Amino acid sequence: MKIIYEIFIILSYLICQPLRIFSTKINLFFKGRNDSFKVLEQEVDPSNNNIWIHVSSLGEFEIAKPIIDSLKSKIDNLKIIITFFSPSGFENSKNYKNADSKVYLPLDTSRNAKKFIQIVNPKIAVFVKNDIWSNYITFLKKNNSIIYSISSKYRKSQFYFKFFGYWFLNKLKQIDFFFVQDENSKNVLEKHLISNVIVSGDSRFTSVLKTLKSNKEISKIERFINSKKCFIAGSIWESDIKLMDETIKNKIEKSIIAPHDISPKFIDQLENLFAKNSVRLSCLKSEDDFKRKILIIDSIGVLKYIYKYGYVSYVGGGMSNNGLHNILEPAVFSCPVIIGNNYKGYNEAEDLIKLGGAFTVKDAEEFSKIFTKLNDSEKNRQRSGEANLNYIIKNAEKNSLVLKSLIENLH
Repeated sequence: MKIIYEIFIILSYLICQPLRIFSTKINLFFKGRNDSFKVLEQEVDPSNNNIWIHVSSLGEFEIAKPIIDSLKSKIDNLKIIITFFSPSGFENSKNYKNADSKVYLPLDTSRNAKKFIQIVNPKIAVFVKNDIWSNYITFLKKNNSIIYSISSKYRKSQFYFKFFGYWFLNKLKQIDFFFVQDENSKNVLEKHLISNVIVSGDSRFTSVLKTLKSNKEISKIERFINSKKCFIAGSIWESDIKLMDETIKNKIEKSIIAPHDISPKFIDQLENLFAKNSVRLSCLKSEDDFKRKILIIDSIGVLKYIYKYGYVSYVGGGMSNNGLHNILEPAVFSCPVIIGNNYKGYNEAEDLIKLGGAFTVKDAEEFSKIFTKLNDSEKNRQRSGEANLNYIIKNAEKNSLVLKSLIENLH
């Protein structure tokens, strides 16, 4: 199986090379890895107290950040190396200061994994969520490194637990500590004789509470809203826009739209859709600009702070197969959240729908009804918002378990 796995990794690499011509993201995926070892050799001393944290993309990076920040503040001599699988994580980490080294993860071949572990020599390795790589685990064990899987989630339908996934299941069994999101994940792992499992939730709960406490004010946004009710649509895709465009045009005084894709093409598409009613954040300057109904966010990194100004919010990704984006970011501001109907497997969405803090819709008609119900009734809006914040506070308490264990093993 090991040979088949190696061949699959190499073939995937070769087959995807021509796609670099057509996709900036794929090109960054490969180009970014060209210098990974060079950067590591310049920035990392294997004799230091090193911890390696691997994240797949931006969402996993957001999970890791509160843990990294806490470790840096509590352990003086700690060196933190972060690796990324995709460009969405790495490209948005460039201004992050609490990592001593940040690189794309070299592809998971035996040669790469061996070289990486020799250079980094991590005392602890942390895989965030389910982005776990077999060859890296092999050489981490040979290096006597302690391996963590945090914020992970397991279901009995996953390939690890099928007859053909036995080799990968044995790799999971080499992980020292699992800090999983829910009881079901713990039950699945224990059924397969993995006993070192603790339910600690998702560290995004801690992260969004930190955003809430920062209470960051954005004067441009406040001036644009001008004390009016504001609807915020975050991380939206084209399929999400189809739900809400008529409601935004006809029923809302002020709206802020933050697309997941901030490419010029999609921003232009949004501007054409809303015509003279809209303005980009980067172009928000004149008095007439501030009087417009719709503000389009054309930059990354501000959305989580903008949600504080929302009366009702919508979070994208649930109307397609792109994956539901982070609903905890608006929820922490006691803001009701509307999402598409493709949310299964997202614990926080399933929980908040049951609690009445989030609402799922399948089409524009349902969106209009739910929005009106929340927008026209302060009682309904406040009840939903309180359910959201209370849920986050309760779950954030579990996050300290991961940090406590890491600190114990790093000293």
